[in-house]
Amino acid sequence: MRRARLWLMVVVALSLVLATGCAEKETNPFDPSQDPDAPVVTDFSYSDGVATWTTDEPALCVLEYAPTDGEYRNYVYESTKTHSESHRVTLLGMEDGQTYQFRIRSLDRAGNEDYRTNVALPDDALGTAFTDLTMRLSVIDVGWGLSMVLETPGGAHVMIDSGADHHLDDVEGFLYDHDITYLDYAIISHYHADHYGGYAEDGGILDSFWVGEFIAPDTTHALMSMPTSLREKLDARNIDVNYAYEGDDSWNRSLFNWDDTPGFFVRVLSAGIGTQFITDPDMLPEDVEGNNDSIVMRVTFGDVSFLPSADAEFFVEHHIVNTFGRAAVRADVLQAGHHGNDDATSEFWLDNVDPRIGLISNAIIEAPLTKEVVLQNLRAVDADYFATDRIIPNTPRDADPHYGHLIAVTDGESIEVMTEDHEW
Repeated sequence: MRRARLWLMVVVALSLVLATGCAEKETNPFDPSQDPDAPVVTDFSYSDGVATWTTDEPALCVLEYAPTDGEYRNYVYESTKTHSESHRVTLLGMEDGQTYQFRIRSLDRAGNEDYRTNVALPDDALGTAFTDLTMRLSVIDVGWGLSMVLETPGGAHVMIDSGADHHLDDVEGFLYDHDITYLDYAIISHYHADHYGGYAEDGGILDSFWVGEFIAPDTTHALMSMPTSLREKLDARNIDVNYAYEGDDSWNRSLFNWDDTPGFFVRVLSAGIGTQFITDPDMLPEDVEGNNDSIVMRVTFGDVSFLPSADAEFFVEHHIVNTFGRAAVRADVLQAGHHGNDDATSEFWLDNVDPRIGLISNAIIEAPLTKEVVLQNLRAVDADYFATDRIIPNTPRDADPHYGHLIAVTDGESIEVMTEDHEW
């Protein structure tokens, strides 16, 4: 009798546990079949260039804004890539006196994304120009090639590559339009013509702009040496070449002490290490191995990091993570390697960098099918992508081209991507 009573107590206890467990079972927020609805924006507030709002479930959000009745070309992100119900951003690209309209795109953990809101967003909010320090990375539309300009919080101008020689007008036009008349530093990431042509061309960057320091990849393990045309141009302008080494940073080498603003820091993650990955050169596509000489850097201001990676491929991506670790490569804005080709920006790399934004110089026009996987992988890690031939974020590969320059700017907290049309 005592044993039967004991078993009865056990059965009753298990029944209570199971009943309680079923009662407390919650919807799985990562399962689209259980959560089919996009987040809803509530409690929106805007004042003096700062916007706050809530969502009815944890979400990643982007505030998009445009001049009243204009086209949306400004996209503002929070510095933390954490799904949250409370959101706050500072709008960094506003002009005093201009009126703006807003919309908010929200993405939940189940992948539902929409502009749903149950509050009225203002369509005539008065803009407030942001006047504090910012860091800015511009990807210039140079077609197939790469040219970027980093502007540090303290005002230093750093050019990273110069595009091909036949896109020199595009590069110089962007610089003049943005009142950049000198370069404190000019960097050549590696020696492919679509990256150095604007430097070597007569009447090009080195002829038309004052350059303080010229930086090239370490020659110790590099596959490619500096082309004669570039060397002769540097000699003609009496510009010395400084070589970047893996592990250089703002603290251990004055060459990368670009700015003494608190919170600004540069670290070289890779430079000129292409030969470390050669096992059988005859099996590699012609000339592509030189991409692995690329200078890859992580540039940080406050809580935000940018990661320009030039043409570095899978080999370099794995080498960097293995050398420096996951925390050292985490970045909010990633310049996707090798023009968005599928020999770079691997799933492994994206898992470690975990970007919120991917910037691509000419992602789709050339060899489009090989780039589809990169675009999909960026979206799979909840990153928006912008390309110089598709400047509206996350534009499908088969959509019509829309050319322009891409500008990422941060105050160390908020991140704003601005896009500018560029006519061909």
